[in-house]
Amino acid sequence: MDGDAGAQAEKLYTEAVHETPPNRNKLDRLVDVLCDHPRLLYDSFFAKAHEAAGIAVDIWHGTGDMVSDDNLLILTPPALWGWTVMEETVCHAPPQELRETRYPQLAQQFLDLAEQTLAHPDTTPGPVVRRTIQALTRFWPEIINACISLKTQSPAWRQMYEAMLQRADSLMQLSENSDDPALQMHLAKFLETEATIFTAVPQPGGSSRSTLSLDQLPDSHAYISKAALATRGERARQQLLRLLPSSDHIRLCNTSFITATINSIVYLMNLRPQFCEQLLERLINWYVVTNSSEQTMTHLQSVVIGKTLSIALLQLYTRRYMGAYSEVLERALDALNGPEWVRWQEQQARERERRQRQQARQRSQARRQVPDEDPHSTRWVPAPEDGQDELAYQPAPGADAELGAMASQPSSDAAGQKRTAHADDDDDEEKQMLLLEESAKRVKLGEEAKMKKKSAASAEERRQIAVDTDQEMEAEMQVALQSELPFELPSMDEMTSDARQEHVIEAIRRVINGSERVRKFIEHKRVLHSVDAASGPRLQTLANGLSTNSKVLEDSMVMLVRLVTNCYVMFFEASRTEASPAHMDASSQWNEMQECVEGVLQSIVEAPRAQYGLAMILLYELWMSVVVTDPELARTPEKSDSEYTVLALYLRWCERIFDAIVASSMEMASQQVERAAAETADGAAVVPQQQPELDELLLEFIKDVPYLPLALLSKVEACLKSPSTAALGFVTLERAIEQRPPIFSAGLDILLTYSAHPDRATRVGCIRAVKKHYPNGASAQRISKMAGSSFKMGVERATKQSAEMEQKVAAILNQVDDVSMSDDVPMSDEAVEMRKTEAAEKKKADAFAMRKQGEQVIEAGLVVHMELLLALSTKNMDLLTIVFDAYKDAPLTVQISIRRIITPLVKSMVNTPAKITPVLTQFPVGAETLAQRMIFLLCADATRVPARELVQGVLGMCDERNLDGNFMVFLVNGMDREEALKRLPSIVGILDGSDGPRMLVRESFARLTTSSLNRPSVLSPTQLLMGLHDEAVVSTGQKAVEAVGVYEAMAKPDGTRVFSTPVFDTALKLLAEQEHVSPLMLQTADAYYRRRGGPAGTVIKLLQKLIERKVWTMDDDMVQVFVQSFRTMLPGTLALVKTVPHDALKRMVEMDAQLATAVRGYVSKMSDSARKPYRWLLH
Repeated sequence: MDGDAGAQAEKLYTEAVHETPPNRNKLDRLVDVLCDHPRLLYDSFFAKAHEAAGIAVDIWHGTGDMVSDDNLLILTPPALWGWTVMEETVCHAPPQELRETRYPQLAQQFLDLAEQTLAHPDTTPGPVVRRTIQALTRFWPEIINACISLKTQSPAWRQMYEAMLQRADSLMQLSENSDDPALQMHLAKFLETEATIFTAVPQPGGSSRSTLSLDQLPDSHAYISKAALATRGERARQQLLRLLPSSDHIRLCNTSFITATINSIVYLMNLRPQFCEQLLERLINWYVVTNSSEQTMTHLQSVVIGKTLSIALLQLYTRRYMGAYSEVLERALDALNGPEWVRWQEQQARERERRQRQQARQRSQARRQVPDEDPHSTRWVPAPEDGQDELAYQPAPGADAELGAMASQPSSDAAGQKRTAHADDDDDEEKQMLLLEESAKRVKLGEEAKMKKKSAASAEERRQIAVDTDQEMEAEMQVALQSELPFELPSMDEMTSDARQEHVIEAIRRVINGSERVRKFIEHKRVLHSVDAASGPRLQTLANGLSTNSKVLEDSMVMLVRLVTNCYVMFFEASRTEASPAHMDASSQWNEMQECVEGVLQSIVEAPRAQYGLAMILLYELWMSVVVTDPELARTPEKSDSEYTVLALYLRWCERIFDAIVASSMEMASQQVERAAAETADGAAVVPQQQPELDELLLEFIKDVPYLPLALLSKVEACLKSPSTAALGFVTLERAIEQRPPIFSAGLDILLTYSAHPDRATRVGCIRAVKKHYPNGASAQRISKMAGSSFKMGVERATKQSAEMEQKVAAILNQVDDVSMSDDVPMSDEAVEMRKTEAAEKKKADAFAMRKQGEQVIEAGLVVHMELLLALSTKNMDLLTIVFDAYKDAPLTVQISIRRIITPLVKSMVNTPAKITPVLTQFPVGAETLAQRMIFLLCADATRVPARELVQGVLGMCDERNLDGNFMVFLVNGMDREEALKRLPSIVGILDGSDGPRMLVRESFARLTTSSLNRPSVLSPTQLLMGLHDEAVVSTGQKAVEAVGVYEAMAKPDGTRVFSTPVFDTALKLLAEQEHVSPLMLQTADAYYRRRGGPAGTVIKLLQKLIERKVWTMDDDMVQVFVQSFRTMLPGTLALVKTVPHDALKRMVEMDAQLATAVRGYVSKMSDSARKPYRWLLH
């Protein structure tokens, strides 16, 4: 059987690897065959798998012979297959006879290859690195378990364990430094494994799956330290939490990565519940903070991650063994408030109600139990129907047994509530409930008949009570109507002038009399509230003896205001009829009229929240009188000529009520903030609570009031001035300008003004409200202008502050200190010099502190004035031209601050660089450093290929404006091969001998030769070195030499060279074959020999090749460098003297005296016949 399987496996392997590219489907089928016949793994296929993965690693790391990109792509599928086969080999228990011999050897080869792969994760394709991590993650618990269970002290197993410990350290270090989401997803699984198995806690009883833990490790193992592994477990838990991204790691804000990390953390809580509270607090804190930042997660990411977290925690909450941590989980789920948690609670509430009904029915039936023949037993006997003999009815057969079983079953009053630590579930609950309901129906058959007569009598009584109540209410209404003479308002046109005047006076008298009664009612209400504010509605006795509830007070207020408005209507009607102007001044009765309703207004102002409905009714009454008396005035309500008109009365009421509502809302918002701060200080909440709902009373007034003077809207600014009430202000304005269009312009002006507020929460809230109406709204131009003006104002202020700071710094540095005397005693010259040095150092420290403080103040001021413009720029990138224009003329300190502030905006454009490219490529002269900073931010991730739109746009800009290579350094990995070689001279041209340009050129070289996800490198190391010897690069002179030096000196963090020695060998051989040979080639060879310690034979062969090509016929610079290199390689080059013609050799020795001396010594040792042609050299 194994023979047939072996033949099939060999056939699949041969067919798969001989296709181009290798057939992945056949390789996968081969893995299935090997897993079914594991004996084949130990024979030959492990060696083949190791070879496939090893060759690929050697080539990717520059130690192999095949450097073609095509070969790299072809080798990836076999490498992945190789890792899969090696994983299956080492992660399965070996046969008994191979346990101490063959298996440790294979495992050690597996670990050694893993070390080589992880040593260069940047130059290894991502799928291979991730497959390596996956294999090590699976192998780690296997080797620990084997070392424990086998109880062997074999050196091979100990060596294997120590090697795996080193690989685990490498993975931990990679997790701490990598910002690749795909890689971190697999590292999170590794951290989850370590955090689980290295914890001295057994598996929870609620799960049937067993996992490895430190409890299984003996305290005195031969080579495994229990304490060291426990420390690793704690470190893994902490690192797993640190993987959750923040605004400082935007690239890790990947939905798949975050959900994978969350699942690992929740799974760890599932396996190790004792860490639930510790992990859950950090997890919920991270989600709340990250969810509130737009720069970290998009709305879609927030929804997906919130749903994932809510579902995972709900599943964990329903586990029986998590009962001890149910309160912690409940608080977390309440904070998330996901729909799944809400639905689950509703379902449990329904279940609780169902059980309560079941228990009620059960108790009701228990009360109807009667004695049976057996005094120790009970039987359920329902009442018979009408006309049925009581003895004729018997329960259904078996009912006694069923009901007895039901009565014996325990019931839980807590069913449906949030689960406690000990919640019991009844498996037969549904069946028992059906039995109980069936029995209850039989009992009700007799009850319904008895209740028919009783229900009929009750209905008749209820009808009689309703009739009596209606009659009483009618009588009360008649008494109320007859308490005063009826008041009729006849038509003004039918009355004489005196009658009209008398009618108005009578109306005013009624107002004054009514106001006195209302005032007494108001005072009486205050007394009642002062006695017992919580007593609720109580009976009051009115002047006419009528007893009713307290709502009469509000009705009387409404009637009083209506009388006032009627007076105004009558007066204006009279004035219209007599064609005489209406006089309303301080000397008229209208002054007294307005004072009559002052008590009503004061009552509303004292309790605006409780009296809101009444306030709206009265304001509408007043506004209707404005419309009736003077419709023209109602259309232009801001033009009131007298303070005693009904319009003036309305405006005053509106203002007073609005002030009271603003004050009440601000007080409530402040109390909420103080209460939340107190709870946080006391540590009452394990997880952050949700933001309290904002008071909507202020918004309701703005929406409901019949007319809102625009001047009143400015009173909302009081909310925005305080951080504790700022949210109330900007949320109210944001909704109000949407729901009440007439106030849009005034509200938007307020939001724009406070978009530059020093408090960041206030500023951000206003900016978000403004951003909703940009750029498609009608006010887009005004918003843009305001944002630009605010930014320019901030730059002007920062420029002034920068000048003042420089003056202060200069004053500190130019201060003259007399250090020649100490306490009026002359000092020695040495002491004076020491004092001078100390004084100079102190000046520098003071100047540095002054400059740092000034820069912080400047940047803080710029942020205030710049955030609105940057927020709007996400929707209209053309606004960045304002930033460029101001930047070019700003001082250096202000420019640095602008570059720092604009960083988050540019980073957010990484995935959509096409939006910012048109503005970036049109930057003005003087703003080059800002443009370079933006290009760097867009391409900061070296493993990510820059967008093609960005690359083409910047390259076109460089060609059009003749810009240097500083603009291209970070774009090189987005170019194709021809573009990269074409732009190489410009990049080399930025070198000037200083460290800054060297770092930039080194970065560009690294990007050119590093492969990224699913894309090979732009240039191989050999191609790059040859490109540096191109004629266009060589024409830069000394800069080309410096570039080769940068290339040769590039090193990894561990100090090893990036580019291997075979790269130089290959490049020098190819350069020597080129038609045009530059002196730079020999200078590169000299550096290769002296700095790298390369073999002299390579350089000597190069010189021999040049002699064959008659180097002496080339230009003088080439000959000069050749002579220097010939002399450097002495004595190895003396053997080449015979191959050089006499004229050329004469020229060489004349150019270098040391070379001449060495050649003469060499010739003098020749035989006479051999020395004869060189006699001219000796004489």
